[in-house]
Amino acid sequence: MATYDETLEITTELVKKHVAGEKTIRPRDHIQNDLGLDSLGVMELVADVEDRFSVTIPNEMLPEIATVEDMAKALMKLQGANDNPHARV
Repeated sequence: MATYDETLEITTELVKKHVAGEKTIRPRDHIQNDLGLDSLGVMELVADVEDRFSVTIPNEMLPEIATVEDMAKALMKLQGANDNPHARV
């Protein structure tokens, strides 16, 4: 399992693919408000993240993911749940 810092770095790189221009991506950037992703862009980002980390982000978790940092934290939870199938997400 990747560390939080590694997860955040990989997540940031994935976000960059969906952001126009050479904008600097910061952990506290709001994925839609600061980085300009629309709902389709967010779903494409989620698909990329799920593929890269081999996880499925449950729909009920999506409202909790607003920033790049939120995405990395959610991934850490999900990766922990994959290690322990009885863990709640």
